Amino acid sequence: MIRTPHLARVSAAVLAMLSIAFAACSAPAPMTPPADAPVIAALIVKPRITTSDPATVLKPMRATLGQAAGIRYVRPMAGDAHIVHLTAPAQRDEVSQIIERLRASGAFQYVELDSMMKIK
Repeated sequence: MIRTPHLARVSAAVLAMLSIAFAACSAPAPMTPPADAPVIAALIVKPRITTSDPATVLKPMRATLGQAAGIRYVRPMAGDAHIVHLTAPAQRDEVSQIIERLRASGAFQYVELDSMMKIK
């Protein structure tokens, strides 16, 4: 026969595991674009806060853009700037508006389109 204290411990353990499983299942899906999502544009962004953590760079971008664009971190640059790719659902004709929205957010010192420099 099962004793009451033992039953209470087992019940508490099962309840704890179910709570954790429920929390994991109900968490929002990450807003990471698929690895094969086409690149719409490459941006250079310099956050106001110096960081080398990609998540810290992407967080204000996701907060500003929401579902308007996929964002994929590429790499850090010199001078505390970072390269980020915009992917679908963003469209090429929306890139300038997206850049303006990121600039207006106040989270970045600058945001610009990454382009090849030409020697004249």
